[in-house]
Amino acid sequence: MERNRLGSILLLKGKNNISSNNEAYSDKLKTYANTLYWNETLRADAYKSKLDMTQLKERFGLQLELIDHFGPNELEARQKLLFEIATVVWQ
Repeated sequence: MERNRLGSILLLKGKNNISSNNEAYSDKLKTYANTLYWNETLRADAYKSKLDMTQLKERFGLQLELIDHFGPNELEARQKLLFEIATVVWQ
């Protein structure tokens, strides 16, 4: 997998990134809780009863969705999603 593509990059505070580096993806999802929205979009909890996330998806037609397995297809989807978000931000 291409770890250095923007679609696979997340920002975590402090030493959280180091501590979760070798974890399985399912365990890493727990580390992403209560961090940046970009990280949160991977988790199912990000979509449960969160109107701001729902409104963001609807307003801009973004394909935000949880990802419970991260492989090449998911990386490509995240790469495209990041491009779409950047397009919205810099319009």
